[in-house]
Amino acid sequence: MASISATILKHHKKQNGLWNVKIRISQKGKSVYVDTSIVAKREDLDTKLRLKKVFIDKYLSVELNRLRESLNLLGIRADSMSAEQIRKILTQNGEVMEVFSFFEDYCAKYKGSLSTIIRRRSSIARLQEFVGNSELSPLDIKTKFLTDFQDFLKKPLRKDTVGRGGRSNRTIVNIIGDVQKIFNLMRDRYNDEDSGEIRIPNDPFRKFIRVVPKKSINKNLSIDQLKSIRDLELTVETDVISRDLFMLSFYLCGINSVDLMHNLTSSNIDRLNYNRSKTSGRRSDEAFISIKIPNEARDLIVRYAGYLQRRYKSVKSLNNRLSDSFNEMGKLLQIENLTFYSARHSFATLARNECRFSKDDVAAALNHSSSTITDIYIAKDWSIIDDVQEGVLSLLR
Repeated sequence: MASISATILKHHKKQNGLWNVKIRISQKGKSVYVDTSIVAKREDLDTKLRLKKVFIDKYLSVELNRLRESLNLLGIRADSMSAEQIRKILTQNGEVMEVFSFFEDYCAKYKGSLSTIIRRRSSIARLQEFVGNSELSPLDIKTKFLTDFQDFLKKPLRKDTVGRGGRSNRTIVNIIGDVQKIFNLMRDRYNDEDSGEIRIPNDPFRKFIRVVPKKSINKNLSIDQLKSIRDLELTVETDVISRDLFMLSFYLCGINSVDLMHNLTSSNIDRLNYNRSKTSGRRSDEAFISIKIPNEARDLIVRYAGYLQRRYKSVKSLNNRLSDSFNEMGKLLQIENLTFYSARHSFATLARNECRFSKDDVAAALNHSSSTITDIYIAKDWSIIDDVQEGVLSLLR
């Protein structure tokens, strides 16, 4: 049976009278060693030059317990391994499994959506707040750990969350989902099923019970409400811009603000061709779509093509302005929960429920992905999306 202990090598005494402490892994009469940064003085040793228990308890107990737990998780597989094989699994050739440093490496290599990495940075920051230090082993993430973390997230511990009345269940679910994503990436990195080297054998998320998000508030607007937004007289320029962009989103099949910001650069176009930012990095077609410019949108295209990029420094600043404007417009028009995204929701609902287009055609107009085998063979037909667009816009004429 393998054993793990802390020791020094007597003949490794330094000129300054100190010894570097090592962790010894013994199996089947053979031992291998793992270096540590801990040093011991003569008074830390007993008469036989062995580390005193008080020294081990003070400086090494946490690490020894962690390694022993990892060894226990290997189960009977450890019986057939050599000391060196066990050392390799427990230390990955000296590479320490640590969540926060792994996440920083992940961020450095990430090439997906900027909004995704910003959200995950925030989620991992909340995890670090909960842990209370800059190191966390994935082996310490157990079901109870996740339950305690979830309880921590429910409490408005920071000033900004106090002001907002605490985090919603949806936000908590998203934060834990981001942590699960990083945990699973670590399992992919450190586990080798082919060789049987499983450094992270546990899956604490399997039995973890998440809070249940509240049902999403209906963001769909009636035709009359859409007309009231379109025809609303406004005097504040930023509110005028927000109203115009809302209608432009509706006219262009519910396009997101980030895609308007990134792609609405030329007014001399008959179609807006773009890759949807939210999903372009996750789809084989790079989420490409071609949207016809209808007559209703032409003046807005001329007015805002290139202008958005000059006026707003970032998508975040644009979205903040949109949020403020729709909060005020909602009060003015007595429309609850009015947001920029209401344009997309309303377009989809009207296309399906009023115009009776199929869900597949509505999904195509919204640039949602489809992963059936049949879709691989069918070429894109933008006229289908044109038909959906024309049907919905005709309701407002």
